[in-house]
Amino acid sequence: MSTLGIISTNKARCRDCYRCVRICPVKAIRISEGQAQVDPTRCLACGTCVRECPQKAKQVRSDLARVQGMIADDGTVIASIAPSYVAAFPDYGGGLFAALLKKLGFTMVTETAVGAEMVARETARLVDEEPHAHVASACPALVDMIVKYHASAVGNIAPVVSPMVAHARYLKGRYGEEARVVFIGPCPAKKAEAELPDVAGAVDAVLTFEELRTWVDSSQVRKDQLRSADIDDILASLARLFPLEGGLAEAASMGPDLLRQDFVAISGSVEVEEMLENLKNGSTVRLFEALFCPGGCINGACFGDGKDVFRRRNYVLQHQKRAARPTDEADYAAAMEQTDLRRAVSENPIDRPQISEDEIRAVLARTGKTEPEDELNCGACGYHSCRDNAIAVLTGMAEHNMCIPWMRKVAERKTDQIIDNSPNGIVIVDSSLRIVDFNTAFAGLFSCGPGIVGKPLSTLMDPGDFEKVLARSVDRIVNKDVSFPAYHVSASMNVYRLEDEEMVVGILANVNKGTGGLSRLDHIRQETLSHAEEVIQKQMLMAQEIASILGETTSETRVLLRKLTELMKESEENGHGSTQ
Repeated sequence: MSTLGIISTNKARCRDCYRCVRICPVKAIRISEGQAQVDPTRCLACGTCVRECPQKAKQVRSDLARVQGMIADDGTVIASIAPSYVAAFPDYGGGLFAALLKKLGFTMVTETAVGAEMVARETARLVDEEPHAHVASACPALVDMIVKYHASAVGNIAPVVSPMVAHARYLKGRYGEEARVVFIGPCPAKKAEAELPDVAGAVDAVLTFEELRTWVDSSQVRKDQLRSADIDDILASLARLFPLEGGLAEAASMGPDLLRQDFVAISGSVEVEEMLENLKNGSTVRLFEALFCPGGCINGACFGDGKDVFRRRNYVLQHQKRAARPTDEADYAAAMEQTDLRRAVSENPIDRPQISEDEIRAVLARTGKTEPEDELNCGACGYHSCRDNAIAVLTGMAEHNMCIPWMRKVAERKTDQIIDNSPNGIVIVDSSLRIVDFNTAFAGLFSCGPGIVGKPLSTLMDPGDFEKVLARSVDRIVNKDVSFPAYHVSASMNVYRLEDEEMVVGILANVNKGTGGLSRLDHIRQETLSHAEEVIQKQMLMAQEIASILGETTSETRVLLRKLTELMKESEENGHGSTQ
C-alpha cells in the first residue's frame, strides 16, 4: 500500500523530541539532521504519530479541495459515512448529519456499515469453508503491516475487501460507474487503501472526520437551519458495531461456540504483534478480528472530537439500538450478489539490508558502548534497544546523536574541558559553604589539590560574599575587586547561585598574581609599612641631629598617619565592587 504524501511532518513545529519514533509501531520515522521525516515506503498511514505528537507536527494530506471540486462539477457524488460518525458528530443526531452533508452538496448520504454487513457475512462464509486461521481484512493499517513486515502471515489474511471498498463497489454497481463515492471516516490509512491498484476506482476520495469538521466550520451552514433528512439506500443494523472490538462477529451473527473458542477480537499494535507471534507458532484460533487502533476505529487518528473512547463507544451502541428496522435480507442478498467482495493480497516486504555484527558493534562504540553493560536500552532515542538504534543508524533511519545519555556525557565532558581550561579561577561550594569542585586555574592560585574538596571555603578565603548570595541577600556579586595577600593574588570576583540547586559558583577573573598585581589597598599597606621602617631608621641614625631631623620626620609621620587613616576608612567600608 503506497502511503506517499499521506502523512508528513511540519518542520516548523517539530521539536526533535523523538516522540514519533518512540510510538511508531513500525519505526517508519527517519531522523535526518535532527528533523523527523515520515518514510512513505515504511509508513502504514495508521496515524499513530498524528494522534500522539505533542507539538502537532504530524499532518495528514487533505483531500477536501478535491471533494469540493467533485461537487462543483454537478455530477452524482455519494457520501459513504463510517458508522462511528455518530460519535464524531453527536450534536447532529436525529437525521441532522445526513441533512448537513446534503447541504454541503452531496447527492446522497449512505452508510458504510452496509458494506460492513456484506464483509462480515463473506468472512463468516470463508471461515466455515476454510478451517485454518484467518485475520479479518477490514483494517487497512493492519493488512499493510502484515504485507510489509510479516510476509509469513500474508496467507492468513482473509481475501475479502474492506467495508469501505465493498460499499463503494456496491454503490457504483447500483448507481453507475460515473457516480463518485467519497468515504468519510476517522482513519488516514483509508486514503492509502483507496489508491491500491487492486481496488482503485471504487472510492474516488477519502475525507477524515477532521477534514469534514474543517469544511463545516468554514461553510455558511447553520445547524439551526437544518431539517432532518433520511439516510439513503439500504439501512444498516448490526454492522453499525463494526468500529468496536467484536463488531464483525456480531454483524456476522457468528455462533457462541465460535465466539468462545475460535474467535478473538483485539485492538492496538501491541496485541496485533502478539497475534502475529501466535500465528507464527501455529494458532488454534480460526478468526482474528484485529483493529490497529487501541479500542478500535472509535479511536482513529483523525476522529478529532476530544471525547474519550468510552463515550464514543456508547454513542455507537446507542446508534445501533436505534436502527430504524431490521435488516432486509432480500436487499442484502441482492447487494452481495452484484458486488465483488474478494481481493488478492500479496506480500510487499520492505527492503532490509544485511547488516553484520561488526557494523553494529562499530556504531555502538561511537556512543561509548563497547561492552554489553554499556547498553542501557533506556528507549530515550525512540528505539527499544541500543542495538535497534544502531541498526537504524546503519539503514539511514536514525542518527548516532539520538542517544540521550551519551550526548549528556559528551556535553558534560565538553563543559568540564571548558571549565578546566579556563584562565579564570572557578570554585563551587554547597549550602554549607564547603568546596564541591574547582578548576585547575583556581588550584594554581591557591596552591591547593583534590584534598580541599569537602573543606570549608573559609580555609582559603573570606566566604562572606558567598554567604550573601546563598542567603539571597543579594542576587549576585559582579566584578568586585578582591585580593588575597597570603597568596599574592588580586582579581575581579563574580559570585552567583546555580538555579534549582543549593550551590554557589565563584569566578575570579582578570587575575594578577605576585606583588605587581596587588590591589590599590594592598599597595597602600605595603608602601605605608615600608615607609614607616624608613622613618624609624632615620630617627635612630640621626638622633644627634634631633632638632633639625625631628621637623622632617614629623612631617613624614603626618603623611604616614594620613595613609593609615585612609587604610582604616577603606577597611571599614563594605568592600569595593557591586552587588545585584
